[in-house]
Amino acid sequence: MSSDPLANPRLAALLREAGWPPEALARRITLTGRDRPVHPKTPYKWIARGNVPHGDVPDLVVQVLSRALGRELTHEDVWGVTPRRPPRAVGADDRMDLPWDRTGLLSLLGEPVPTRRTVLALAGTALTRHGWMALASPGFELVSAAAEDGPVTPALLTMIDGVVRQAQLLDDEQGGAARGFVGDQFAAVARLLRRASYDQAAGRRLTTALAQLAQTAGFMAFDAHDDGRAQRWYLVGARAAHAAADPALVASVLALMSNQAADRGKATDAVNLAAAAQEAAADTHAVVRSLVAARSGLAYAAAGDLTGFLRVRDTALGLLDGQGDRPRPPWAWYVDRVELDAITGRGLVVLAEHLPTRRKKLLRDACHLLHARAHTPPDGKAQRSALRHGAWLSLARIADHDLDGAVAAGRLAYHRLCGVDSARSRALLHDLGARLAPVAGRSASARSLLHDLEHLPRRS
Repeated sequence: MSSDPLANPRLAALLREAGWPPEALARRITLTGRDRPVHPKTPYKWIARGNVPHGDVPDLVVQVLSRALGRELTHEDVWGVTPRRPPRAVGADDRMDLPWDRTGLLSLLGEPVPTRRTVLALAGTALTRHGWMALASPGFELVSAAAEDGPVTPALLTMIDGVVRQAQLLDDEQGGAARGFVGDQFAAVARLLRRASYDQAAGRRLTTALAQLAQTAGFMAFDAHDDGRAQRWYLVGARAAHAAADPALVASVLALMSNQAADRGKATDAVNLAAAAQEAAADTHAVVRSLVAARSGLAYAAAGDLTGFLRVRDTALGLLDGQGDRPRPPWAWYVDRVELDAITGRGLVVLAEHLPTRRKKLLRDACHLLHARAHTPPDGKAQRSALRHGAWLSLARIADHDLDGAVAAGRLAYHRLCGVDSARSRALLHDLGARLAPVAGRSASARSLLHDLEHLPRRS
């Protein structure tokens, strides 16, 4: 920046506090999932000239900086002026203060997630109360005699089940590139619920499909760094799973909400939602309880609670081989020891930041648990998980001062980007680049990887 007086010293000061150059702010705004990226040099104009951008960008800057600094900022805190017009952003629970019954569910299905406005993520009881309401609200029957779209036939339900399955596979293999398509499939099922005729059994299958599509869309949005829309999808998914009388699916959605809260640094929210997820899963298939326990570990890791973390880790392992007398839910096909170990390994890396006296052992254990998923064959399943956990493995190895191991894992993760659209994993690789930079001079392979990481495309 020049030595001339700054037209927006507030924004410059906030960036210094966050430890970000203006280019990093541009990258973070682009990673929120905007269709048009922000040029890396544009924030310099906001600072030097006092320009206030148009559209949703001012609100996104406020949101991103609030998350980075761990406190709520206002438009005036960042831009020094009141908004030119009322903010176009809405909360993830906008217009969701509805009863947990048929009328409440169907009222949400016109436009379940706003498409033309920024959706802001929630925290505290504004978020967690929805999780507990999913458990406390009574069930209801969903039957319709509407004839506008005709009857929901067994053949149609079979086709919908296939679409749901393919959406989950697409997410698992390629990441969030198709999240718009998944949203369209949700809208198609929602239309049937509102305008077709069906009996109770068909209504349950439709709401089950609706919940699974919302869960998939939510994870895709989360992976694209669009936390507000991810929360919105999860909240809608929890309502749909409740309508389907499917506690396993309710538990799965709540566990993902907990993981998102942990990732955002909201440890109390994460632990609260994890408790709700475990309660919802209490009488479900053992593999669901195992998955929920493993995901709950991320909440305890964010809170720095080693005792809680180890407790749910033991629970997850003890349950994994249990089968019981109920079939495994189809959406839980991916749950195995490798995936649960990877989730736990990720939690150990987070715990190591909180517990410096145990740091070395935690990082070594994390590397051991992350290894199998990070080394998934290029033609194997779970490529997005392999990319993300490979990035975590690389971060763990560099934190453990294993430069060669960090480079090997980072290079393997980097190569997966050609087939997987994962903004969150790219952000992890950017973080790896920042940690690699001070020590890259020791190794030609480290310098080569650092060069590639510094030139990562914003989108796959």
